[in-house]
Amino acid sequence: MFKKITLPYIMFVTGPYLITQFIGNINNFNVIYLLTGGGPFGVKGLSDGAGGTSLLVTWLYTMTGNSNYKLASTLGILTFLVSSIVSLITYRHSSATKNEEDFQ
Repeated sequence: MFKKITLPYIMFVTGPYLITQFIGNINNFNVIYLLTGGGPFGVKGLSDGAGGTSLLVTWLYTMTGNSNYKLASTLGILTFLVSSIVSLITYRHSSATKNEEDFQ
């Protein structure tokens, strides 16, 4: 009963929510920047102002502060493209688009 009734309806509702949370976690700027500022800096193997706790968004912010606009904008656009393609493909293959009329 769980596999045939409950689980499909759970995945119908949580599929789009999980996609939204995945994209939201990429843009989690406020937590990292307000708590640690992206530091500690000077970690071996990290380049162009990246700190030990930097996410992609805080690293892009640091690069724009260092006037490296070309690389920061290129990485921002590539991040948008990859995340949008992954989310569109995942949403297209989820049950939320296939069985929409069954959920009513």
